Amino acid sequence: MDILASFVVKHKKFILIIYAILVALAFVGNSYVKTNYDLSSYLPPDISSIKGKDILEKEFGINGTAYVIVDNKNFKEVEKTVQKIKSLDGVKNAIWLGTTEDILKPESFMDENIKKEFLSDNSNLIQIRFINSNDSLETVEAIGRIKDILGTTGYVGGPAATSADIQSITAKEVIYYSIIAFIIISIILFISMESFIEPILFFAAIGVAIMLNKGTNIIFDNVSFTTSSVASIIQLAVSMDYSIFLLHRYIEEKKKYANKDEAMIKAIGKTFNSVVSSSLTTIGGFLALVSMKYGIGKDIGLVLAKGVLFSLISVITLLPILILIFDKKIEKYRHRIFLPNFKKASRFIIKYRYLFLIIVFLITIPSFLAQSNVEYYYANEKTIPESTDSNTANRKIDKLFSNKNQLALIVSKEDKLKESNLIERLGNIEGVENVKGLYSLVDIAIPENLIPEDIINNFQSEKYSLININLNLPMEGEITDKALNSIDKTTSNLYDEWYLTGEAAIYSDLEQVTSKDFNNVTIISIIIITGIILIASKSLSIPIILVFVIQLGIWINLAIPYFQGQPLNFIAFIIIGAIQLGATVDYAILYTFRFKENLEKLPNKKEVAIKTIEDTGRSILTSALILFTGTLSVYLITSMRNTAELTLLIGRGAIISLALVLVALPSLLIIFNNIIGKTTIDWPKVLNK
Repeated sequence: MDILASFVVKHKKFILIIYAILVALAFVGNSYVKTNYDLSSYLPPDISSIKGKDILEKEFGINGTAYVIVDNKNFKEVEKTVQKIKSLDGVKNAIWLGTTEDILKPESFMDENIKKEFLSDNSNLIQIRFINSNDSLETVEAIGRIKDILGTTGYVGGPAATSADIQSITAKEVIYYSIIAFIIISIILFISMESFIEPILFFAAIGVAIMLNKGTNIIFDNVSFTTSSVASIIQLAVSMDYSIFLLHRYIEEKKKYANKDEAMIKAIGKTFNSVVSSSLTTIGGFLALVSMKYGIGKDIGLVLAKGVLFSLISVITLLPILILIFDKKIEKYRHRIFLPNFKKASRFIIKYRYLFLIIVFLITIPSFLAQSNVEYYYANEKTIPESTDSNTANRKIDKLFSNKNQLALIVSKEDKLKESNLIERLGNIEGVENVKGLYSLVDIAIPENLIPEDIINNFQSEKYSLININLNLPMEGEITDKALNSIDKTTSNLYDEWYLTGEAAIYSDLEQVTSKDFNNVTIISIIIITGIILIASKSLSIPIILVFVIQLGIWINLAIPYFQGQPLNFIAFIIIGAIQLGATVDYAILYTFRFKENLEKLPNKKEVAIKTIEDTGRSILTSALILFTGTLSVYLITSMRNTAELTLLIGRGAIISLALVLVALPSLLIIFNNIIGKTTIDWPKVLNK
């Protein structure tokens, strides 16, 4: 390690040049990183809804979908609007009442079922199909042009409009909450450090790591909008500790060595193991997400793990150079630390340690049971504010037409009598508003060569037939699942090859795919982090105690929304365990390792616990406050519900873990000290009696 440390200290200019080049390349690379807003793309490709989605694209050219409501216009005016929309780049087709009915004849002579589907009071519904996916730039731009055409006379809803709103909100808000997070974390660092210069250097080192992480995301096909919106804040918050560790050790070594370079070499060497151990637990927690069957776990896990690795490298190779360059400035602008020193709090905690421990154990079982019963949701439209244009339109469509929840059933092209029979059976299923296929529009007795080609192309390809099903049901929930199961059963009785897709079908498959992900991620993250702590501590018992303390914090964290009656976004629910465990177990490791050091110096276990709280309290509090305030700034600013829920869970989890480490862990180490001594290599033997 001394070789690396010496190289860093002796080749400052060379390393700074290398970093400057890498940051420039990363800046360019970041501009080519694509953001993915389509959560269905992370589902396994072999499930029915995704296969059906692919067939819709390849066989029928159907990708994105939106719905337009035009108010208070006659049919001729609506027809002009439809023609303008059809002429837009990115629009494949626009279907409305005039597509299947002669708008010149009186309404009383029109088919009531068709009229009900497209006309309600003075509102006309237009279904728009796009050439590209809901989330593509071309579709988003087309949505914007459609809004321009409509002006104040209409609304645009449906999945493509929802995706456009998500992209607009995310792009705008990420700038705001990043600035606020920077300001708040700066304040925390200024009051917890001894110099006004130190936080600036920390931000420089971690900022470089964040830029390298963002730039190297180009190695992936794309990055999800969930990852993109929070990755930088999380990376900053969970890896700031490493900078603090190095600086504190450097200050200690400066007292022993007159030469600053020599002091830094020693500081790097002595900090390396603790920083690597700390970063490995965090990386381990993030990598556990890769085990998710739902691919977004891999997306989030790899990006965050890579970010922590870059932070580690930057702290070991860049921060030492910055500290040495600005050493005189650090000394010049020193100030007192404004955080509490824990001298009184430590004695209070140990005095009432058994009371705190009883309280902790009393809430363990209720928290475990509560967190296992948290409800969660999948629908994209629930993640954005109700006031957005798309949600306003969706509510109006639901109220007037009740057919926004549309499914596409794709069956093999076979006997038309069988297909007509299927359409009839599907129409009798509870929750199905209407069913539309080729043989619901034309009589099966009519020869195919007499049917208009554009109608055939809308419902048939060379190999498949398309049947559109409108549900008068929510996008997700038990009654929707029941209807989907009935559709599945009805179709499978007639066809061997069939695929059901659409938002509701995809959300249902999401639920099935992710049902085991939470437990898998929890178990794997525990195994990985327990293994890392076992190696670092050379103990069989310490990993169990530390992981239990943080895992209890996760249960408490997830129990809160249960008692509040608040459902969580499914992504936040699944990944919070791995993130909180990986990011906050460092608090427990820091306390335990210092507890071990103090055992060799003090004659009484209670005094050891008190001294350890005094030694580590500020560091743990600073780390927790950075994670809490950094994520809280996102929670308070973002209007994206899924982002707000995830960041609130992370921030709240940091405070809960902080409380448990300072209140419960000292008591556990005192009580189980003898067992720890027998199951740990080199654990001090003085107090093992």
